[in-house]
Amino acid sequence: MNELNLFLKTLSDVELAKFIVYRYKDFVGTSRETIISEAKSRNLNHVDLRRLYKEDIQLDKSIKNHCEQCGAAKFYTETDYELRHKRYYSIEVALESDRCRICGYNPDKNGKGFMNWIKKKLGFYHNTRIKRPEIDGNMFT
Repeated sequence: MNELNLFLKTLSDVELAKFIVYRYKDFVGTSRETIISEAKSRNLNHVDLRRLYKEDIQLDKSIKNHCEQCGAAKFYTETDYELRHKRYYSIEVALESDRCRICGYNPDKNGKGFMNWIKKKLGFYHNTRIKRPEIDGNMFT
């Protein structure tokens, strides 16, 4: 079993629905088929996935760190390399940040800027963020 199959088995139905909405377009070929076959094995069709997407992910109260976009607590560490130039030399610096495994949101990269900070503080940020297209029945044909 490959890594994608193992990851999909660990997701709840709500997490799987959010994963399909946010990340389905990022995959190609057999990976897309694997994702849809996992949904079919759980007897979920596009109507069920659309309903589950609107629900909140149930988390333990002990978990403090969760995604601002989808509410999941599944992250992985992403490493980016930045080249910093000094007067006579340059240094390559590794910058680590957490990215959500469900929706792909990275708070260290997305949402920077003064206007986004204001929207986040006022509670409008979640409503103004660009969302992926809705789940449609064409995935299951």
